[in-house]
Amino acid sequence: MGKFTDAGNKLTEGINSHNVDAATNAYAADAVAYDPMYPEPLRGRDAIRKDTATFLRAFPDLRFEIVTIVEKDERNGAAEMRMTGTHTGPLESPTGEEIPPTKKRIELKGAVFGRLNDRGEIVEERRYYDVGTLLRQLGLAPEKAEEPVGAQR
Repeated sequence: MGKFTDAGNKLTEGINSHNVDAATNAYAADAVAYDPMYPEPLRGRDAIRKDTATFLRAFPDLRFEIVTIVEKDERNGAAEMRMTGTHTGPLESPTGEEIPPTKKRIELKGAVFGRLNDRGEIVEERRYYDVGTLLRQLGLAPEKAEEPVGAQR
């Protein structure tokens, strides 16, 4: 097991124990996380901590599972992940609006690509998951997309 796997396990254990500090201590102070939910990257451990706390507040039973992890070398790797939870707390949207609990259960799969520094801390993370699927599971988007404007029938 290499440093990338260690960092992934540290992050996952922190999230699954609902310990925001333990989860975000896997990141360097100047880490950058790219997330499809946000128009701009999360810059710094404090921004990542806020994002993690927001999600754990909205999904108090949140569980992360690393399905597969691949290490390119000591500092670079990728992981397939699975996330489950029930939306029972308020969720702050990227625009700052508060989404009230929907009581809906989510199951979301995605991938994370990351890079570590010499200390084994995450310095760059790129998260990939389907935001549309998340919104549909929460009941915040239609189950079936409407027909595109100008589509032939």
